Amino acid sequence: MNYKKNNQMTHNIRTIILLPFMIMVISGCSGNKDKSSTSAIPVDGKMSHGSTVNEISIHEAALNGQLNLVIELTAKIKSIDTTDTEGRTALMYAAYNGYYDIVKFLVDRGASVNLQDNSGRTALMMASSGPFPVVVKFLLEHQANPNLVDKEEHYTALMYASAEGQTEVVKTLLAYGADPFLKDVDGDDALSFAKKNGHHDVAKILASLKK
Repeated sequence: MNYKKNNQMTHNIRTIILLPFMIMVISGCSGNKDKSSTSAIPVDGKMSHGSTVNEISIHEAALNGQLNLVIELTAKIKSIDTTDTEGRTALMYAAYNGYYDIVKFLVDRGASVNLQDNSGRTALMMASSGPFPVVVKFLLEHQANPNLVDKEEHYTALMYASAEGQTEVVKTLLAYGADPFLKDVDGDDALSFAKKNGHHDVAKILASLKK
């Protein structure tokens, strides 16, 4: 899926990231975010072959910030990296909404930080699209690769952050080796994403970098 219209990157990449199955995130959850966020995010209720009801629940619990339920369900599932039919793990859902406590719990128990969903997106990409520099830093400190690209458009975590104007996330990604000169399938780099979405602070940071 191309997220550009009339040569412009669409601003609402956080909504687009996980189309087409959209539901509203339940507010008032128990998980702690590094910054508050309310966003619409899709969940595919069907699970991959061999998955159980408990494995459906851990994805929903991670999505909704229910740390205690995630802890309880971890003991019941076959793999902490179990995926739904979109290839997403509980870690990806927690990272998308910035639930640091859940992200830390899952990673500490062996969740793979560089798994990619069916579209090639990682937990780091999902966290980078939101105002979650603490989550992003934690993932990077645990060997998340900032230069992986998604499958269709070759977007990087830095491109997602730049398109959404996430200045602190951009700084964090750059500090941990994100390559600002990588280009997507249309030849656009992170600076292009920042400029076309009017994020001048991010554009200034990226424009100051030299190969």
